[in-house]
Amino acid sequence: MSRQSNAQKRAAKREEQERLRRAAARKQQIRNVLIGIGLVVFVVAFALAIWPEPDEGNTTAAAWDLPQLDGDGRVALADFAGKPTVAAFFASWCEVCEHEIPQYLALSEEIGDEVNFVGINTLDNGAGMGDARKWGIVGKWPLARDIGNGNGSALGQTTFGAAGMPMTVIYDEQGTPVQIVQRGLSRSQLLQLLEDFTEYEA
Repeated sequence: MSRQSNAQKRAAKREEQERLRRAAARKQQIRNVLIGIGLVVFVVAFALAIWPEPDEGNTTAAAWDLPQLDGDGRVALADFAGKPTVAAFFASWCEVCEHEIPQYLALSEEIGDEVNFVGINTLDNGAGMGDARKWGIVGKWPLARDIGNGNGSALGQTTFGAAGMPMTVIYDEQGTPVQIVQRGLSRSQLLQLLEDFTEYEA
């Protein structure tokens, strides 16, 4: 009877030790999870702290200031004061832009210094320069990258409410937007608008 009692005591002791071991393992596991969560929170907070500031600038319809698409400078509407300005918004995924922008380029070369032309890559994810080179506007027009770009483009989407591309905004000599067209335009249609909303005559 004594032997059985001792065996039961040893078994009970082993069970208690196993229970304590499992409890300690659970505590360690919980501690590890909490440490992991804390580490993730720290890393996220640190990443946010060192994340580069988004491009800043004025994005009102009458006074925008955007980063260059093809350099480190800026492109501002104020740079074009004194002449009518055509702001051609485009995106790499825009099929209509494939036909529109080359026609705009031909018209801009025909008009010469009478009217300013500027290309603004918007609602895009970084592929705008490839199309700009293909269309031949690199080095011919000032090129800007919309602030935020992607689906959060500040000038194209937020200011002008662009739901898609293309979009053309015509400014008068004082930098006031006089025509906003959210569809494709041919060369002749753009020329007509310039005659209607600026002093330019073909």
